[in-house]
Amino acid sequence: MAHSTLPDSRRLRRRLGVCAFAGLIAFSAYAGAIGLISGWLRLDEASATRLPFGSPVLGGIALVVIVAVPATWLAWLALRGDPRIEAVELLTGGLLIGWIIVELAFIREFSFFHPTYLAIGVILVWLGRHGAHALRTMLTNARG
Repeated sequence: MAHSTLPDSRRLRRRLGVCAFAGLIAFSAYAGAIGLISGWLRLDEASATRLPFGSPVLGGIALVVIVAVPATWLAWLALRGDPRIEAVELLTGGLLIGWIIVELAFIREFSFFHPTYLAIGVILVWLGRHGAHALRTMLTNARG
């Protein structure tokens, strides 16, 4: 009986798709953070004063830590075919959704980025929905 490589090719396409998707998220988060930190992306005075400590630099650093680094990790795991992909999709999507909600609470201004990245976060959570048990295990092991 011949062995079909169809499931393997689907898995490979999914991994590469997740890698590209997460890579784009990470790239946009790094670009946004660089823009905030460098002053290239300027917030209006009212929005800037609503940031913690009124600091776009702190906002840029938070964007890197909360969105860019997890998305980079997801892209790296997907590229390698790591079995933790779904757990990290779930984590990355949850962090992205949380980021958007907190950002809206702080700056109190709406842009097309908010529903776009909220939808992206929901897509990541949906893609990683089967990784909840693995995520709990990862977080439990990380605590020691």
